[in-house]
Amino acid sequence: MRYIFLGQVGEYQVLKRDTRTGIAWVENGSTGMGHSAHPNIHYTGSIRGMKARGAWGKKDRCVRSHGWIYNIDRCVTGDELDEIARKECRCGGVH
Repeated sequence: MRYIFLGQVGEYQVLKRDTRTGIAWVENGSTGMGHSAHPNIHYTGSIRGMKARGAWGKKDRCVRSHGWIYNIDRCVTGDELDEIARKECRCGGVH
């Protein structure tokens, strides 16, 4: 199995990890949002575009997981659920 369930963190909120990339995230079923320690874009987005615009560094490493592209060389947490994901992330990037 590629994605493992790590636990329930709140009502309708579950913590998961990608066994291949190590990316951890919280799925918030009450809002439909995902929470992670790393900035990300939808898989249809452009890594090259993010780097060209200066939003991501030219040498930043990126990985794909569950429909998203994560910049693992940046760590951005804005709330409690992002922090929970950061503590469980095993991607090998910046935490």
